[in-house]
Amino acid sequence: MNKKILFFTFLSILFFPFALMLSNYIVLGTHLLQNYFNGTDTPFKAEDNYFYVLMLFSTMILLYVFYLSRIIVNISSEITHLSNLIRDIAKDQNYPDPVNTADLKYKDMQYLSESINILIDQLQYNQSKYEESEEFRKKYLDQLSHDIKTPLSIIKINLYYLQTQQNKEEAIQEINKNANIIATLSDRIYHKNDINTEAIMTHLTLIDLEECMNEMVDKWQNALKHKGISWQLQVTADMTWELDKVWFERLIDNILQNVLYHSEASHLTIEGVADEQEQRLIIRDDGIGFNPDQKLQQSDRKGLNIIHEVPKLLGIDLSIDSNSSGTKLILTYGIKTKN
Repeated sequence: MNKKILFFTFLSILFFPFALMLSNYIVLGTHLLQNYFNGTDTPFKAEDNYFYVLMLFSTMILLYVFYLSRIIVNISSEITHLSNLIRDIAKDQNYPDPVNTADLKYKDMQYLSESINILIDQLQYNQSKYEESEEFRKKYLDQLSHDIKTPLSIIKINLYYLQTQQNKEEAIQEINKNANIIATLSDRIYHKNDINTEAIMTHLTLIDLEECMNEMVDKWQNALKHKGISWQLQVTADMTWELDKVWFERLIDNILQNVLYHSEASHLTIEGVADEQEQRLIIRDDGIGFNPDQKLQQSDRKGLNIIHEVPKLLGIDLSIDSNSSGTKLILTYGIKTKN
């Protein structure tokens, strides 16, 4: 743009003497053509032709000024358009469409519009990531809120045993254990200032599956007894999974909670089997069953959403087979993929 301004300034300085000289030559040439076509030899007198020279010179100046004004108006129009576009970006989250650079006449304006288009693209990307982060934050906090209710329900059941003077020692142990779980989950809420898919931290440790499942069943045994649900636990020895224990326990808690409150089951079986390729944890009940796809669409089924999402975070496969005869849930840990 600076080069163009310097060019037109220099051109304007040269144009005036050039236009005056050209006006004189045009009037002289017109006079010579008249002599030629009329067969006369009238001498050219400058003082008799000043008016014509002045009129022609003025016309050239006006045309030149009109040409320059059109350039200035076009540049001003494009600057105003881009300025309004930037103002729209500043005051509205519904970002405008990118500028069509082909509609702009000047390269400098095209270059500026390309920069604005980059700004629009970046703002749209940041807005999309922000909305995705906020949606994940809400979902994550909803899940944690739901998970905190799980140990609270176990504490409530064990308080009943204390009130009725039954299994007092076990009930006290369960209350202390679940109080610690609530504290751990509360810490996870503020583990990161920004909760999003990249911010979730997983702390991988080697978990003895048999020992872990024994602890989980021990934690739930009073609640299962209270609901009249018998259970059988059989996990192959030496089954070791590398997982985040807190997240894995959240997953199992929600599975057992669904069995406890929604399955109407009378018996629960937990079985761990292994082969050379993979290891599987099979949790089976004889309840009324449910439609997994349909239930996942219901916003109030946070527990089932956790069961569906947490295995992805832990890198294990999940399959659910459910009908009126009961539900079988299989968690598959691939041995080769973990090496």
